[in-house]
Amino acid sequence: MWTRQAIDAAIDRRAQERSGVAAGLLELDDHPGRRLLDGAQLTGSTAQAWEQASAELAGLWTVFEAYQQVLDRVAAMRGGPKTRLGDRELAAMADLLTGRSVALPRQAVPFERRGLLDPASTQDLLTLDEAVESMTRTYDLVKKVAVDAENAWNRLLEPLDELQARARAARGTADRVGVGADPVFDRLAGIEAQTSDLRRRALSDPLGTAAGGGAATPARVARLLADLAGVQTELDQALAAREEFDQRLAGVQDVIVLIARAEAEAERIRGEVREKIARAKLPPASEAAEHLRTKVADLQRERSGQSWTLLGRNLSALEKNSRVILENAQKRVGQIRAPLDRRDELRGLLEAYRARAARHGVAETPALAAAHGLARDLLWSAPCDLAGAEAAVRHYQAAVGAALPSMS
Repeated sequence: MWTRQAIDAAIDRRAQERSGVAAGLLELDDHPGRRLLDGAQLTGSTAQAWEQASAELAGLWTVFEAYQQVLDRVAAMRGGPKTRLGDRELAAMADLLTGRSVALPRQAVPFERRGLLDPASTQDLLTLDEAVESMTRTYDLVKKVAVDAENAWNRLLEPLDELQARARAARGTADRVGVGADPVFDRLAGIEAQTSDLRRRALSDPLGTAAGGGAATPARVARLLADLAGVQTELDQALAAREEFDQRLAGVQDVIVLIARAEAEAERIRGEVREKIARAKLPPASEAAEHLRTKVADLQRERSGQSWTLLGRNLSALEKNSRVILENAQKRVGQIRAPLDRRDELRGLLEAYRARAARHGVAETPALAAAHGLARDLLWSAPCDLAGAEAAVRHYQAAVGAALPSMS
């Protein structure tokens, strides 16, 4: 037999339980994932999962309402603290608290599933504990769908938001550059279309995208970001070409002037070398400055007809090539002057060894004087036989070394 104290304890426990259930359902109702699922145009796996979860959620609220009705009846029967309760009232409340008192709405039984004597509808009766267990299972199921959907949205949309922002920035640059037939505009349009498609799929079916196509989505977004970076670079070059064309082309022309000077200097030295050095092996003459002037003239003509993307690429290539050509032209001056430098080096070496021999009083010995004279005649004659002179200087070095064994 239940006592009044036991009934009061059970009512208090159920009241706390009801508060917890109500708080959990309100929290689920306010969950961002559930709100997003309710408001989105869902497709695919997400639509199927949320359709099932929504039906389960509606059933959960139905159970909760029936569960509350039982607790309200028990509270009404209990009355206030001074209400006198007899054995019959205590037994009735105990039956509500422990028996199958939670009556769910009657459910129609389809005609094709009924026998001759079967009722047209059925009604499920649950205990309070069974009702709580049923609501807990449904709550966990619905919560999982909502949480999984929100996590999938966050995971998918964050990189897509970055991709979309960069695509918008590239479109802004493209609009400043102006329209054209260059393939870069088609590439940008393709990236924009793929970004929109990925975003649409992520918004409408986050669960399916994350579980299926989502496995490739991060890699696909990474590829699109890489492609977009290349497009942005080309568009930036085009915009720079449009805004700085005259200034940058003038810079190329300044470099061409330096190249022309280096080529003229190389040819002047080439003539001197051919006059003073016999059989000198020299690099071929360069006419790069004239070739670059033609390229500059081509760009100036193309300015009115070509797209700025193409002009930007061509201008950047011309700037790079002109700097490389200038560096090579300056190196060529040194390469052409090298035989003269080598001759002067040999002259200095010969005189240094003669001075050393003179300090030791052997410079005028017949052998050393003859070796020195031969080397000097070769080095100070024009055109100079550089190979023969070099051999003569080595011979003189050896002769001085032989005359002065202590010399290193």
